[in-house]
Amino acid sequence: MNRKLLTLVTVLMLTAVATPVFAGIGFHAGLSIDPDDFIIGARFKSHPIEERLFVVPSLTAGFGDITMFGGDLDLQYKFATSSRYAPYAGGGLTIFWYDFDGGSNTEVGGNILGGVMLDEKWFLEAKIGLGDIPDFRLIVGFESP
Repeated sequence: MNRKLLTLVTVLMLTAVATPVFAGIGFHAGLSIDPDDFIIGARFKSHPIEERLFVVPSLTAGFGDITMFGGDLDLQYKFATSSRYAPYAGGGLTIFWYDFDGGSNTEVGGNILGGVMLDEKWFLEAKIGLGDIPDFRLIVGFESP
């Protein structure tokens, strides 16, 4: 096992072990562009670290053009609203491992994100990738409150 893959597996295992400290867990699915993949994954949401500011790590697997596995460590700020719809914005760090014809590669980058929660359960989110990670991801999912 190469060093980068071992690092990715270690980060993913540490995230899984730390899940009891999180306030909620969620699942998501969607599409990525460059690579063009169908993605599925899980995410965790912290208790607020400041008013309306949350840490949201997530794990993602993608299948299509290539196979990829990755993780995000995002900060999300939820805007105050009295509506059922709660917009949020944020960004974070990203690591992806790609498996393609002829080899594999691990890349680290960042992302800028925006989304909207419906009734504190369902979400629609868009992520713009910075670096050699998926250029764009459109995600829908469910999160336990």
